Order: sequence, then structure tokens, then C-alpha cells
Amino acid sequence: MKRFLRCPDRACLVMLFAVSLLSGSGSHVRAQSEALTDQVDAGLATASSSAEALKTEERANDRTANAIVEYELSFSTFLGGSDWEHARDVFVDDAQNVYIVGGTQSDDFPVTEGAFQTKHDMAGQQIGSGGYCDAFVCKFAPDGKLLWSTLLGGPNYDRAYAVEVDNAGYVYVSGRGGPGFPVTDESFQSEFRGTDAGIYGMQNGFLCKLQPDGSALDWSAFVGVGQLCRDVSVDAAGDVYVALHYGGKGPLPPKSWFVNAYQPTPAGDVEIGAVKIAGDGSRVHWATWFGGSGKETSNCGLRLDQQNNVYLNFTTQSSDMPTTIGAHDRTYNGNDDAFIAKLSSDGSKLLFGTYFGGSEMEEGNSTHNLCVDNHGNAYLSTITTSRDLPTTAGAWQTKMAGGQNEIALAKFSADAGALLSCTYVGGTSDEEPDGIYTDKAGNVFFTGKTSSADFPVTPGAVQSQRSGQYDATLVLLSADFSTLKYSTFLGGENYDYGRSGFLDHHGNLFVTGSINGPGWPAKNAHQPHFAGGGGGKELCYEGGCYAGDVILSKLVRKKK
Repeated sequence: MKRFLRCPDRACLVMLFAVSLLSGSGSHVRAQSEALTDQVDAGLATASSSAEALKTEERANDRTANAIVEYELSFSTFLGGSDWEHARDVFVDDAQNVYIVGGTQSDDFPVTEGAFQTKHDMAGQQIGSGGYCDAFVCKFAPDGKLLWSTLLGGPNYDRAYAVEVDNAGYVYVSGRGGPGFPVTDESFQSEFRGTDAGIYGMQNGFLCKLQPDGSALDWSAFVGVGQLCRDVSVDAAGDVYVALHYGGKGPLPPKSWFVNAYQPTPAGDVEIGAVKIAGDGSRVHWATWFGGSGKETSNCGLRLDQQNNVYLNFTTQSSDMPTTIGAHDRTYNGNDDAFIAKLSSDGSKLLFGTYFGGSEMEEGNSTHNLCVDNHGNAYLSTITTSRDLPTTAGAWQTKMAGGQNEIALAKFSADAGALLSCTYVGGTSDEEPDGIYTDKAGNVFFTGKTSSADFPVTPGAVQSQRSGQYDATLVLLSADFSTLKYSTFLGGENYDYGRSGFLDHHGNLFVTGSINGPGWPAKNAHQPHFAGGGGGKELCYEGGCYAGDVILSKLVRKKK
């Protein structure tokens, strides 16, 4: 059994680092030691607390050694024009074609001949200070060749957040659109019913269905009165489900949508919900609101199980959310909590509802933080600042590493929403998750970003050290969250952000997002170089301006 020393001073700590470098497994231990030494020098950590961190690190190395899966880049590319763009979702079909969506302000964004829309629609008056932006939809071949690319938008601010593809190859896209966004007259809602969204101007959620070759709209519609539709799912029959949003402004959607709803009216001023729409776009099958008397964020994820039960994930400030017997947590923990709900396939019943959180904040900064496995178990990724989350025995990381924000993962049972597994994942700086997926075995893949030099990576990682202010992260965990099967940084010397990921049935990993400068590792690239841009003003936060070019990478397992 290994013994661990508690170091009283820096000299002892350095000696411990040296021993760790000799006995550990590579660059992550080295990065961990360097980062912890810096913290001790800066007075941000004690030598003894840093030694405890290395103790955790060495245990992690032991637990990972026999389960490592190694990957290599298959293709990796930039995509963009001379202004800014960013991707928000990625989907991979059964033929391994790759679809990405997002928003662009570049007049020279790469589009293909015969695409539905090849130029920005500049007609009409722009009504938001954020300027014009069009959604884009792109399809890549399995080897990274661009098959088709189209813009999708009107004269105002339009952005895509989510994409799904049905068995016939039709492409479904949801997002936010301004007046003049292209809709079809025969759709279930051709009228714009949006509200003021600040710098974006007047906004309304949209849902559209594109032909498999990207040449035309099969149909397109606005959705309700909310400013955006963050997520979309398609069932085997081709019917479409999107997440609803209501911001407390303007009239409600038609009552006929909510005839058999679990919750026919909003309980608060800011509410989320779900709506099921016929595959031909002609009518709404059903809709329901879901929420409490406080605020529920618009960053609502929506997934289906094999019975078409509907799962919703969002952040809430409501202390009176509807919960169910046997659920993990029926009590609001304060600040912001994550929440997961499972609704029946007709939207009339709540099958389970549970809070998830600690004494501080849990928040999904973006949409794609929910997935459902073949058994109906639900997986959640969230930002957390809570040090008292209910991590489970044997979890990969049972304590926060000490960063400002850390990633938390939780797995809930299909029948009642009981907590099955929970772990932190992070280093000593800042992380955010954004995109989660599971395979048939229940292994969990997620993407995101980190500024931690000591973010946990596995031996054989494509990139073992952080390169820029923030790098994208790609992480694969075992189904019970006990084993880190693969983890890598991916990025250059700038701000790299993994906004969505996908794990296909071959075990390949995909990440898309944005970068605000050169340096993304290009391989077999459609566009090997950064084209320009650096962030529209609405995309600049304290962490930096992260929009510039789109990034897209595919990682495949190394052959033994």
C-alpha cells in the first residue's frame, strides 16, 4: 500500500512532486505539480493541501491505468469567413456524415452551389444592436469533406442552436430568428409572435426541416411566443419535439396546443416547456409548460427515450417545482439548481421530477447538457460552484479540485429519477461542460472548455497540455463514473470552446465549437487556416471573445 506524506513547506512539496513525476504516468502529473507549485508560491494553496491534491491524482492514475482508450485525430478543421461565426451543435447520422449548425456574421462564409441560401439577407431594417447574423447548416462526409453548406436567415439576428437528422436524411434545425426569417405558409405557425430580446432585437423561436441535400426547406415555422428554441429531438415516426420558452411578455401560444397538457399555463413569469409537432410541420400534436413560480432558464435541453417519453433539463430558481416520490431531491437547495423532468409521451403526466444541486450554484450555460441511454437513464452535465454535491462512492472525483467553476455529472434512474452516480470533473481553475452523449454501454462523453493547466488527461491524449487561455476538452467516462477512459485538451494559443459533442456507434468522438484565433490542430482539413473574426460584441465576456471561426474535429480509436 502506498503511503503519502503531508508536507509542511514548499521544499518538501517540490520533493514530493519529483517523486510523483518518477512514479506517475506522464504529463498530467507534471502539469498538476507545476500548477500546484504556482498556487503555493502565490499563497493560494498550502503545501499540505497541494500534497493532498497529488494524492488524489496518484489514485486517479492507478484507477485509470487499466481502462485507457486511446484516440487520434481523423480530421480537424476550421470553418468560417472574415468576420465571426460559432457552432452550437453537432449530429452524426448512421452513415457517419457530420452535421453542424450555428451562427455567422461573415459575408464570405463558405456555402456550396445549389444550397438553399448562399447570401446574407440584408433586405429590411435591422432592429437589434447585435447586427445581422444568419444561421448556418453544414454537412460533412465521414472523411471531413464538406458536402453542402447553407445559410438560413432573414435581415435580422438569426442563430441555430440544435440539429437532428431523421432516418431519411431530413435535417431539423431549431434556434432563434428575427422578423423576416424564412418560414413556409403551410406550417403550423407562419406568423412572427416574438418579443424584444435586447441586443438581438425582436426574436422568436424557430423550427425548420431541410431537404437531405440542403437545397430547400421542406417546411419552416416560428414556435410559440418565446425568443428561442434551444433543443430539438426527432422520433422514429418523424415527429419533432422542441423545447418551449416563455419570457413573461406578450400573449401565450394557442390554448389548443395545451388541451391535455400536464401543465396548461405557466406557473411563473419565465417558464420552459415542450411541444410535439407533426413531421410534415402542419400541426401541433401537444404542448405543455413546466415550471414553478420562480424563473426557469431558456437553456432547456430536451431528449427522448425509446418510448418517446420526453426528458427536460434546465436551471431553476423556483422552490416549488413539481417533484415525485422516489426522486433524488425534492427540495430546492437555493441559488440556482439544475432540474430534470421526465414527461409521458403525450405530455400529460409527470413521470419523475428532481432537483440536483448543492449549497451554491448549478447552471447549464448552454443547451446540450442532457442525454438518455438505451435503458431510459438520464445523464446531466452542469457547471457547479457547490463543494457539497452528493458524489457517489467510487466516483472518479468525489471532491472539487478547487476551481472557480467545476463540471458535475449526474446519472438518474429511468423509473423514479433516483441518483445512480455523481462525480466532479475538473482542475484548479475554471471549467464548463457543453455537450453530453452516451453509447450503448452507457459510457459518457462530454465536451466543454477549461482554463485549468491540471485538468485531468489520460496517457496517450491527443494533447496533454493546455495551450491557450481556454482549451476545448473531450472526456469519456465509464457508465458508473468510476473510470476516466479518455480525456484530452484540444486547442491552440487562443480561446477554444467545445460547444457540443457527439459519440457515434463506432465509438468515434466529435467536437464542434469556436476559436478566436489561429492554432486549432488541423488535419485532413476542409479549411486548414483561421479565416478571421475575433468575436462580435455580444460574444465577449470576462473570459474573452470566443467567436471567430467554427472548429470541428473527429477522433477515432487508435488501432492496436
